Amino acid sequence: MESAYPGMKVLLANNLMMAYNQAEAAQPVFAFVEDGFTKLPEFEMMMALFSAMDTRWVSVMDTQGATPARKSSPLLDVGAGIFELTKSDHPSQFAQYFDMMINAPRRSPRAAASASPTRPAAAAGSKKLILIGSSTGGVEALRSVLVGFPFDCPPTLIVQHTGKNFGTGLVSLLDRICPARVRAAEDGIALEPGHVYIAAGQRRHMGLSSRKPLRLRMKEGPDISGHTPSVDALFTSAVPHGKNIVASILTGMGQDGARGLLELRKAGAMTFAQDEKSSVVYGMPRVAWEIGAAQQQVSLARMASTLLQASKA
Repeated sequence: MESAYPGMKVLLANNLMMAYNQAEAAQPVFAFVEDGFTKLPEFEMMMALFSAMDTRWVSVMDTQGATPARKSSPLLDVGAGIFELTKSDHPSQFAQYFDMMINAPRRSPRAAASASPTRPAAAAGSKKLILIGSSTGGVEALRSVLVGFPFDCPPTLIVQHTGKNFGTGLVSLLDRICPARVRAAEDGIALEPGHVYIAAGQRRHMGLSSRKPLRLRMKEGPDISGHTPSVDALFTSAVPHGKNIVASILTGMGQDGARGLLELRKAGAMTFAQDEKSSVVYGMPRVAWEIGAAQQQVSLARMASTLLQASKA
């Protein structure tokens, strides 16, 4: 294929972490992806990176008649321009898909972000904190939310369930599209406006200090609600500050965060959950809604403006 496309550079990776690092550095136009990679939970990060860079991709199955990953993964059901090929397909079919995808109009991620609806400004001097928990489908959901946050947003703390090796990549990915500064959660960090703190891929739970000025507290310990870091751990640590908290649960499997969100609501926090229609997996938000932890269900398209408006109250 290289001879048919002069100047084309081909990169090969034999594991998902290597593929992610190479893609982030090289920003490829097109990618062939082994179907087995697409079945890994961490492939959500790969999809988000491809989306951010407008990289087109095709999944390649081992044999004809194999069950494609998209049949078993809700993440791939929402992907656009995803095709399955088998290794036995004629090279002309690979070239056909390559030509079709590489010649399609490309967008600029920054232009797309600037074309989004006007971002609400954060309340000057607001003492509110925004807390967010998410799991399956959450990487893309967080991209959608944070692109709508202004550079002076309230301090925002996020727990995202992801693979242990992908926390740094998630921070980098979100920082490239968010007007505010996105950084990895670290113990003892003082919370500042215009900053988003991410706990992902770590073996420590993120929480808030008990005394002011508020700081991050990272603690080792067993899984809480089946996860480390845990959304419930973050939410329950914020209960003493409930009246100054705005919290939301986004798409995800299981029920991590629902109990903590309920405690926050009882403590005077404003609480929200992503609605079923816009959720990739309506698990965590559903439990939060059913037990009365969320005051309101909100579509992903409205989540950023809802959280920012609540932080002004």
